Amino acid sequence: MDSRRIGLYGHSAGGTAAVYAARDDRRVGAVANLEGYLDLHPALAGLNQPLLLFRTDGFDGAARIESSWAGLPGHRVLLPDANHWAFTDYGSLVPRLQTSGLVTATARTALVGTGDPAVTLAEVRRRVGTFFARHLS
Repeated sequence: MDSRRIGLYGHSAGGTAAVYAARDDRRVGAVANLEGYLDLHPALAGLNQPLLLFRTDGFDGAARIESSWAGLPGHRVLLPDANHWAFTDYGSLVPRLQTSGLVTATARTALVGTGDPAVTLAEVRRRVGTFFARHLS
């Protein structure tokens, strides 16, 4: 393992955990937070690693996300036509369940948004991959 190239990422509570773990572990070279609140613990004083703050445009908690990220030096990305669970396997599963008649359009939108799951997944992979490639090389 190349200890100069350690990156952490997480979604939701995992994103919160990744950021706080990076703050406390100098071996971490970069951290990506996919829609995790950062107001659950003391202020993030001492976080010096590059930070990706990635959120969707459909999440009900957007105001709290933005408030909890205020003042943090990080690269912010907004994922269009998506909702909170689009960062997970639900992003590809829920649209298929909708096509099969097992999930309503309203439920799909509330879970993963209206975007094409292949496009959404590709965008997440591209943005997170580019971020780590830039900061961990």
